[in-house]
Amino acid sequence: MAQMILAGVDGSEHGLRAVEWAAAEAARRGFGLRLLTAFGKLTTETAFVWPEDLVKREGQHALDQAEERVRAVAPDLAEVETSLETDLPSTALLRQAEDAAMVVVGLRGRGGFPGMNIGSVAYQVAAHATVPVVVVGPEPGADAKPEVVVGTDGSECSQHALAAAFDAAASRGVAVHAVRVWAQPLLFGPGMRMLGQDADSIRKEESAALERDLQRWREEYPDVEVVSEVVESQPVVGLARAADQACLLVVGARGRRGFARLALGGVAHGILQHAPCPVMVVRDPKR
Repeated sequence: MAQMILAGVDGSEHGLRAVEWAAAEAARRGFGLRLLTAFGKLTTETAFVWPEDLVKREGQHALDQAEERVRAVAPDLAEVETSLETDLPSTALLRQAEDAAMVVVGLRGRGGFPGMNIGSVAYQVAAHATVPVVVVGPEPGADAKPEVVVGTDGSECSQHALAAAFDAAASRGVAVHAVRVWAQPLLFGPGMRMLGQDADSIRKEESAALERDLQRWREEYPDVEVVSEVVESQPVVGLARAADQACLLVVGARGRRGFARLALGGVAHGILQHAPCPVMVVRDPKR
């Protein structure tokens, strides 16, 4: 059985764009595709509920719509499954993610608030899935660069992000643009530099560290072009700027300075709020 990409479906335009992205990715990688829609369990305590048969019909309609998009994008995709569950969408996606190679969701669903950049389902799945999660929001422009941007800070999680980025770039035949962002620290702490340290020396340190991080992946993917860049900026700003015209941005779920109790670190959280292209969030599978 082929590896499977799991795509969340809710009938929204964001969700349908996510389905199109997932279908194209499955076709590139030779994976199967599973379309999942879910609705919460209906109870008598709810003030107003739609009849369950109507909700199921709506769910099936959303799946049918999604299948049409899949066939338009990847007509030769052989293995396409559909699943309709009676459960919270995030719970259903996380449960089925355990058997998937990747999960793809839209940035916001049809139940989101207009002022929110990212919906609760996308956030929950990105924060807790054990496999890479792609959140599809803004589409790259027509002049998008043929590259996958990846943020790396030397952490174990960012090594997994590098692996995913090189894999994604190889499947597309595009370059990897590896970005290491640094900024003068405002506080002292373990591993932090002293305030006022010479910027040129910091830049050299960071460049050397980035090249060490990339060495293994250059050897494993000799045919993938690599662009490396060290940027003085706040991480979210620097990565979002680097990915402005990219086809995909890959980040680790947590960096080296994240708090252990947080499922999703501040950089990943910020990137999901502000990224100009689809974002892949990658976890350290040991965590």
